[in-house]
Amino acid sequence: MISNQKESTRTLLTFSGIWAGLVIIFALSFLELFPSPIWMRIVLACIIGLAALFFYLGGYHYIQLEVKDNKDLMVKYYNLFPVGRKFRAFQIPIKNLHHHEVKYGAGGFTSWLIIFQRMQGGLAKYPAVGLSAMSNKGRQEMIKYLSKLENKQ
Repeated sequence: MISNQKESTRTLLTFSGIWAGLVIIFALSFLELFPSPIWMRIVLACIIGLAALFFYLGGYHYIQLEVKDNKDLMVKYYNLFPVGRKFRAFQIPIKNLHHHEVKYGAGGFTSWLIIFQRMQGGLAKYPAVGLSAMSNKGRQEMIKYLSKLENKQ
């Protein structure tokens, strides 16, 4: 079994801390103790919104891969963004596992796992699962794990 439980917890805590800090600074900017121009408040509000959007769309997922009964690959995942979280999973017979790809985006800040399954009419492509919350070492272990499963057939 491969999972990024520790890294995803650390990522969620880091994001929460940064986001909470920005919100506190934004709130303090309205007090008379810390006078600030309106443009600074607008910039802070934009940074807060963009940080939340990047975390939501940037592929920060908890992911778990495991083999069930030596026959099926089970992939479980969910977005770490706390609002609107949906738990998802898919299962692929190992004999039908064709290949996988890891795609990078946003200048290397985000990464995505795409798994392909052999079907009667060709290949089926599963939805991309975010790997941005996974360390490079964990990502390499996962790639090695999937490659081993692909070579089993």
